[in-house]
Amino acid sequence: MSRTATVRAMIDPEKKERVAQILSRLGINHSEAINIFYSLIEEYQGIPFNIQLPSKEAANNNVSPEILGLLKESVNKNHRLGELLAK
Repeated sequence: MSRTATVRAMIDPEKKERVAQILSRLGINHSEAINIFYSLIEEYQGIPFNIQLPSKEAANNNVSPEILGLLKESVNKNHRLGELLAK
């Protein structure tokens, strides 16, 4: 058997449960989902999707305040990380 490493993440318990139900319907668990995500990051040499804030129209019509807040926080963190990596 191959060696493994542990990845820890802090997740809202309610979100974790909602995602667990979705993953169950897909026939995978959290570890398998994380492994898929990591494989895609490796393949794309970065996040395998665009991380951007939605347009004002989309933000006003389709995106929950919670998601919009998380997107803004993620963009800010990634911007700071990009600045650090550029140095």
